Amino acid sequence: MKILLVNSLIFGSVLVWPMTASLHHGETSRSWLPISLTDQAPGSDYVTSPVKVDEVVKTIMATGTLIPAKNVDVGSVLSGQIRKLCVDFNDKVVRGQVLAELDERSFDIAVNAARAALENARAEVRGAEARLERAAISVQQATLQKAVLEARVDRARVALDVADRELKRKLWLQERNAAPLADVQDSQSRRDAAAASLRESKAVLANQAEVIEAARADLKKAKADIAGTRSNAEKAAAQLQSARIDLERTKIRSPIDGIVVGRTLTEGQTLATSLEAKTLFIIAGDLKNMEINARVDESDISKIKVGQDATFTVDAFPGRTFEATVKQIRMAPQVVQNVVTYTVVLTAANDDYALLPGMTVLAKIVTRRLPASVTVPLAALRFHPRDEARGKPAMRGGDQASLWVLQPDGPPRRISVVRGDDNGRDVVIKSDELRPDDRIVVGQN
Repeated sequence: MKILLVNSLIFGSVLVWPMTASLHHGETSRSWLPISLTDQAPGSDYVTSPVKVDEVVKTIMATGTLIPAKNVDVGSVLSGQIRKLCVDFNDKVVRGQVLAELDERSFDIAVNAARAALENARAEVRGAEARLERAAISVQQATLQKAVLEARVDRARVALDVADRELKRKLWLQERNAAPLADVQDSQSRRDAAAASLRESKAVLANQAEVIEAARADLKKAKADIAGTRSNAEKAAAQLQSARIDLERTKIRSPIDGIVVGRTLTEGQTLATSLEAKTLFIIAGDLKNMEINARVDESDISKIKVGQDATFTVDAFPGRTFEATVKQIRMAPQVVQNVVTYTVVLTAANDDYALLPGMTVLAKIVTRRLPASVTVPLAALRFHPRDEARGKPAMRGGDQASLWVLQPDGPPRRISVVRGDDNGRDVVIKSDELRPDDRIVVGQN
């Protein structure tokens, strides 16, 4: 195999040249890529390529890593010893399925203690309700007793009035010597007794008013006590619910449907979540939908737009190209050794499960598609026959350039063209001298 260096490297009939950035830095990486659609004319020392009418696609190269579109890290909010491990790597799980179990004995005891505390609090509520009912009855009884005492005061007042009238009548009769002195004295005694009885009834009635106030105070206290006991009962119920939740959390469950792609614990291992929030399982939600976190240089990030198409390859399938779409452009920069990059998230379908999480991706993001135009390989603009005078450059300043067209008989003929945009491999050209059946020289053996 003959290998010559003529502004490029020629391997057999395929021309290979260093790939540089496009006119607008469309591709940032450098590698050795072959020019497609080139051949060598029979009996000729030139490698040629046909003139094509094709669209020029400008792309940006980026590297990244494949991750599932939905990825969940599963941990534990409780500390304890792993009693049972229920799943392993690559196991399919459904939402709510138990992944692992902690030793639940201490949590079960906590539930029983909380249940007993709740029963005690409820008993206190019932006692407070009984005291409240009793206090209400006491107020009612004291109020009724007051009515009885008021009636006694009225009766004592009537008796005093009767005794007072009788005394007055006896005194009137004595003044006229119609009644003995003893009768007058008896009437006076009955009148004094009636007055004393009235005073006693009034005192008892006044005391009953104090009894009513005391009963009402007891009623208020009973109402306050029952409010406190009910609050304690609600607190005990909440503590029981919390203990039950902790008991349920001893079973670590999957939050989503998916596949176990990570596991960091074994049976018998002790978790100390108060010291470290540790990831126990990694669940990939749906491996049919993958994402790529691609890193794009700051000089190219302005060309990236949501919805742009992209293609990518992975080392596991060197001959296969996958399709993707730009989903998100994250504004958070990443600075490594003074190089600023931004994360561009691409989405890709993975219906055959060929793509696995963690694979390294080389992606090409399509930033621009030019309309179908006449194109030739960029190497054609760099070509210059060895026997041509070196004083005649193959390329001119500005957009003016030269191409060499292979003649049926005789040396290649140089024509002038106007170069347009390129994608790092093909370039758009315009020329009145170029014919559709011309073959453009891109190299020389």
